Amino acid sequence: MRDLNEVNGSMSCKELVTIGRIVGAHGIRGELRLLPLTDFPDRFNHMNHLNVYRPNGSFWCRLTINSLREHVGKKQFIVGVDEIADRDEAENLRGGIVMIDPEERVELPEGFYWVDDLIGLDVMDVEGGDRLGVLVEIMPTGSNDVYVVEACDGKRHMLPAISEVVKEINVEEGFIKVHLMEGLWE
Repeated sequence: MRDLNEVNGSMSCKELVTIGRIVGAHGIRGELRLLPLTDFPDRFNHMNHLNVYRPNGSFWCRLTINSLREHVGKKQFIVGVDEIADRDEAENLRGGIVMIDPEERVELPEGFYWVDDLIGLDVMDVEGGDRLGVLVEIMPTGSNDVYVVEACDGKRHMLPAISEVVKEINVEEGFIKVHLMEGLWE
């Protein structure tokens, strides 16, 4: 990973992916408490550094990891970094957001997608091929996600993200094909 501030000053935080937040200091030697904000917290075990951003999205600093361990019972990591030597310096980073380039996300198994890759895709009727609208939101529920589709007339429709409805997702070509079961598009 590179220092995004120096190498690519044009990259905005909206293009980056948040994977964690610094929630405070641990101990007196400058260790940080890191809260994972990812479905794949194990990814931190394979990282050499953290790119930290301020809550407003501006680049803050790049930290070199020298130790990492799980904070048992807290669902956090304790991270030692080369650049910080005492508790006060570590505490100054409280609220820092750890972000990565989208290309550095964990590779998903086939049939799984990142939410931000799906938002904005055209939703098509699998039977007639008609464009129904655009996927504007994904609502997680207990059993399955719900796709919120904004139709051409501005109305929003909710479709369950189940195999009986969602027949094909093609991120590269920019569409989702759905089967409209009776009553779904009313």
